[in-house]
Amino acid sequence: MPPEPEERFAYDAFLSYSRAADGEVARGLQHGLHAFAKPWYRLRALRVFRDEGSLAASSQLWSSLREAMDASRFFVLLACEQSARAPWVEQEVEYWCTHRGVDHLVIVLTDPPPDGSRQPPGMAWDTALGDFDWRRTTALPRCLSGRFREEPNAVLLGWARTRPELSLRDPEFRTAVATLAAPLRGIAKDKLIGEDIRQHRRSRRHVLLTTAVLAALAVIAALAAVTAVQQRNTAREQTALAEVRQYAAQSRNASDPYTALAYAIAAEQRVTPPLPEARAAFAAAVRGLDSWQARLVGEVPAQDFFDASVRWSPDGSRIWVADTIGGVARWNVREDRAAVSYWKPAELKFKGLRLNSVQWSGNGRSLLLSRKESTYGPPSYAVRDSASGSITAGPYALPDEYTDVSAMEFAPKGDTLAVASVRDGVSLWSAETGRPLVKDPLPRSRSSERIHGLSWSPDGRFLCSLAFESLKVWDVRRGRLLWAERAGREFMRPSWSPDGRRIAVGSRDGRITWRDGRTGKVTAASSDRLGDGVKEISWSPDGRRVAAADFAGTVRLWDPGTGEPVGPALGRDSSRSLTGGLAWSPDGRFLAGTFVSDASDGHNGPARSVMRVWEVAPPPPPEARLSGPTEAISSVAWSPDGRHLAGGSGDGTVWVWDPRTGRPVLDSPQRRRRAGDDVTAVAWDPEGRRLLRAGQDGLLPRTLPGGAATGAHWWGSGGATTAAWSPDGTRVASGTRDGTVRIWHATTGKPARSQPRDATGGGEDHGRGVRSVAWSPDSRHVAAVLPDGSLHLWDAASGQPWGAAPKKSSHLGRSMAWSPDGKLIAVGGVDGTFRLWDGGTGTPLPGVLRSGDSSVEALAWSADSTRLAAGDGAGTIRWWEPRRDAPPQLREKAHDGRVTALSWSPDGTRLVSGGADGAVRLWQGSTERRLCRLVGKALHRTRNTPELTGATGVAAQICADPSRIRDQPVLPLQPHSTEESRR
Repeated sequence: MPPEPEERFAYDAFLSYSRAADGEVARGLQHGLHAFAKPWYRLRALRVFRDEGSLAASSQLWSSLREAMDASRFFVLLACEQSARAPWVEQEVEYWCTHRGVDHLVIVLTDPPPDGSRQPPGMAWDTALGDFDWRRTTALPRCLSGRFREEPNAVLLGWARTRPELSLRDPEFRTAVATLAAPLRGIAKDKLIGEDIRQHRRSRRHVLLTTAVLAALAVIAALAAVTAVQQRNTAREQTALAEVRQYAAQSRNASDPYTALAYAIAAEQRVTPPLPEARAAFAAAVRGLDSWQARLVGEVPAQDFFDASVRWSPDGSRIWVADTIGGVARWNVREDRAAVSYWKPAELKFKGLRLNSVQWSGNGRSLLLSRKESTYGPPSYAVRDSASGSITAGPYALPDEYTDVSAMEFAPKGDTLAVASVRDGVSLWSAETGRPLVKDPLPRSRSSERIHGLSWSPDGRFLCSLAFESLKVWDVRRGRLLWAERAGREFMRPSWSPDGRRIAVGSRDGRITWRDGRTGKVTAASSDRLGDGVKEISWSPDGRRVAAADFAGTVRLWDPGTGEPVGPALGRDSSRSLTGGLAWSPDGRFLAGTFVSDASDGHNGPARSVMRVWEVAPPPPPEARLSGPTEAISSVAWSPDGRHLAGGSGDGTVWVWDPRTGRPVLDSPQRRRRAGDDVTAVAWDPEGRRLLRAGQDGLLPRTLPGGAATGAHWWGSGGATTAAWSPDGTRVASGTRDGTVRIWHATTGKPARSQPRDATGGGEDHGRGVRSVAWSPDSRHVAAVLPDGSLHLWDAASGQPWGAAPKKSSHLGRSMAWSPDGKLIAVGGVDGTFRLWDGGTGTPLPGVLRSGDSSVEALAWSADSTRLAAGDGAGTIRWWEPRRDAPPQLREKAHDGRVTALSWSPDGTRLVSGGADGAVRLWQGSTERRLCRLVGKALHRTRNTPELTGATGVAAQICADPSRIRDQPVLPLQPHSTEESRR
């Protein structure tokens, strides 16, 4: 057979084998033939086809194998007893021999010889016959019978099956691969082995050269990468700083409190540690969250009308609007789209005229539709089912032509109709039949004044009527008048509280009065006028807020207990006025109303109505004031385990509270034994088992729980103004009214052997006494602010002065605190500034921090030494992060008067303050983690605030993944609620 050109062959060899017996041997041979004597620039030395490694998925397996064999120069048969019986192997051999012959067929015997010899296993040649001895040949298929003219030279690989890995690193396997590769490549075996050695050496040289070149390039690339990384980091830092400042500015400019909060959180988390402007924006956002009253969360177009009635669905998810056309529209508060039709009005004709008014029944099941044809015509009404739209009663005509539709009121259950007329007074009608329920009208309801308004109490027991300047309330069940009043101003729409105990009445001059529903006694009056008369009044479901609107569309919230307005007006649109009632959601979180443009003059274009929804902040929790003291607070202290709070008062009492409930515990209060023994300081021992009381009569420790005194007064410390327990619990330092500082043994109450030297202040301030004493965290040093304004430092063991020499000052010496880590001492002065000392060396640090214009009365470090709180004489609490250049945060009007004492909780999340007003108050910290949850809840409550949605999109990557939130040091911005702690 003439030689065939190599160009037509895609493979150098085709491997035929039994997968069960020689799968690993075939894989090893393929890899070995690919790599043996391979030039460095080629991917493979030989191209070998192996079905598992070369064959793609196909629905025609045999056709694919035939194509591969046709494209192969050699056929390599891995022969063994299993392959000889394998149909696929025999079919492949038969096909090759038929189409290509046996000149390019190579036999590899893979069965190990049974006797361990090197003889070919399973293959025997009969020279006499010129064919295989098929009685002893077990490794070859019978289709090879008569194909060979002489005995073929087989490659023996029977030993390969026992090898754990077939690799060219194995010399024996490398020799076998060379034996097989020689005929495939047409090169003598010894030359091929030499070529392999040369290629290996050449590859090593290339590898070394390439390694050297790559090393040089790597050095160059590393230098370039370092430069690029530095430039990239610089660009990223600049980008991050720009984003932080952008977020902070957006937070400051946002009108929505949750939007401001979301941007502030994003600003804080963008850079670590957060920039000062980010901290300031965060603090301002939380203050805004603490003080906001209402925010507009939705405004959508609605049906054009000049009169409507608004109601919420019982689950608070939808708003229903009934209009004077007779239809009802619904609006989903979490979807930013126009109101959709609930049902269209059925045929209801009042001689072709439009309705004048529409009312919901108290249970929301029915609608009262009424109209009056003309000024002198009698009114008519009908009742419609609010769900189906069908007419359930009427239309019925009322007999008195002087009855106004505004003086018709649906009872809460929808079964009774109160009607007021000039002729008949106030009478009760059956809404279902259109007939009077009782023969006589309510007593004293007939009047020359025209009644223009009626209002039922929520339980349907009481009815209120409004005339021009008169107000009356009846007990409908008993049929008697409870009270009546005449005033010098015109009354407007009345509204009952949810519990039916109070009634709010507006007037034409914009004022609102709250009255007792049973007696008519005024319980509160608005301190401000609403504006253009009071058109609508609506109570929140809990009765703690009242929303009122005037005719110009201005809406305000009021506190019905005090008559004070709550926050600014919710918004006024000079081109729109309130057209329907104000309605609160069932949970009291939302307030809705319909507004329509005034197009009556023809200059403002056609009428355009909108539905507006506000979210209303819940009323603030009760004042977080701990009850007990009646005079100025001299000292407060948090127990080391955080379970108790102690406070001393100028009334001579010592109180201990549970901060979780705000209630006094441990037999509080501990009272003074004689007049004049005021409490000047309280201090816990480091283990929290004893509480030290300092006063005019001396120092007295008490054990806890139980509060029993341990020993007599330490009379040597009489006139004590301040005291501090050493961190190791062995000693107590105290200051007195005469300006002396003493150290006492904590167990015996006796003075220590070594006392601070020159521990007496002088000057005009001598009589004011030592303001503050403090220990270093290692209990080795004592600090005190003396009456002359100087800071003194001593070695506690020897009494020798330590650190910088004290200097008299008229600016310092009002308060002092040593940081828990011992690194800083803060001293506040009467000029509203404070300075820092190095706690390790006792030397002053440069710079002055300003707290305000009032004296710094109290200082306190947080347990982690990152924040310093200061209280001043104006009642303001400020806090800094002294180690960072960040502006101070503040809480104004924390007390009515001086802030006299401060103490942080051990976990740093709460701050307790005492004031000259006798109040002890708790303040809680706000972390990004907690506030992220608030932002998420705000977004969940309504989806209609694009500004909030955009802001939360910026912060979503942080707030949506709790693991990414880095809680920065918390800030005590909000009053701590003991009710929340109990929950």
